[in-house]
Amino acid sequence: MQINTITLPEGMALERLSSPRSSLEEDEKPFFDSRTVFYDVFVDKQAGCLVAVGPPALNLESYLQRLVLRVNGTATRFQFHEYGEYKLSILKAPIPESDEYDVEFAFPDFTPTFKLTALDLPERKRVLAAISKNNDIEWIVYWVDFYKSRYGVEDVYIYDNGSDNVVELEQALAGKAHVIRWNFPFGPSRKTVNMFAQVGALNHCLHRFAKHGVLFNFDIDELLIADRAAIDARLRKKGVIYFNSFLVPYRNPGKARFTHADFLYRSPQVKETARKFVCRADAVDVISYHNTWAWWRVPFLNKLRRNKPEKLLLEDGYFLHFMGISHKQEPGLQRFKEESAEGLVYDDAHVMTPQMTH
Repeated sequence: MQINTITLPEGMALERLSSPRSSLEEDEKPFFDSRTVFYDVFVDKQAGCLVAVGPPALNLESYLQRLVLRVNGTATRFQFHEYGEYKLSILKAPIPESDEYDVEFAFPDFTPTFKLTALDLPERKRVLAAISKNNDIEWIVYWVDFYKSRYGVEDVYIYDNGSDNVVELEQALAGKAHVIRWNFPFGPSRKTVNMFAQVGALNHCLHRFAKHGVLFNFDIDELLIADRAAIDARLRKKGVIYFNSFLVPYRNPGKARFTHADFLYRSPQVKETARKFVCRADAVDVISYHNTWAWWRVPFLNKLRRNKPEKLLLEDGYFLHFMGISHKQEPGLQRFKEESAEGLVYDDAHVMTPQMTH
């Protein structure tokens, strides 16, 4: 699936600096996204709008505001929203009805151009999105099949962050899920305020693929255990549902190729931090991996207000977070420390029968 990216030209002295809330060490700089302006530029045909989704501009904001946007040769007004605190920026511009557009982004020092087709964006779909890098194909296939069979997910979007096996992944998921090559710097792992790629992927999905629909936000190593009817009822009423989790420790599955179904013991302690969510796209305006925000519009006040997870929890639901479904070592998380079954809880609620995968 094609995306239309704008980056600062190589050799240009200007670049994005790290968030003022957290400076970068020298060894962290290669992982920081200093040059992406917009991840993707697309035309929403139904809304009559050009949309660009990018990382936060930060120190680049005043430079980007000097943009002259031309659509089919005509200078076009736009709104640029900088959500620095939320690690995101969005540009929107109303455009006249057409099937094709010649779009020119005339910045002071460079002018990228695109020939864009007006897109009939998916609407009212149940979609699942996650960023992924070098996960086993078996894991991803199980994850896709699980959410489609349990929760009626219709479209799955995997934002691949530079996997070595991306070609094989695209072949394995043909007709089953969409793979978007999201080859942007993920961000330094110890500095979350400077990690933009995952937030960008989720908000890109929200704006391009989940219009008027429902978005499930769970990573490849996370499986939701909840009643579908209860989810749908709560979504109709509240718009957003959050879930606590249980860790599923690593226990040697005794074979080289395995999936989530090979891990059957979870921690007895519920984890009430790092919650995940399902949301109606119309109920949120900005999302991150653990939170959602919506515009609070009252007289003389217009700001984003966080949807508080503690007030939107589905008490009878949870998600399982599998330590063994990863090749990545993460600071502070001992993923591959093997544990015995003693003191753990047997839980096979995530195990699918063969009939469920068809």
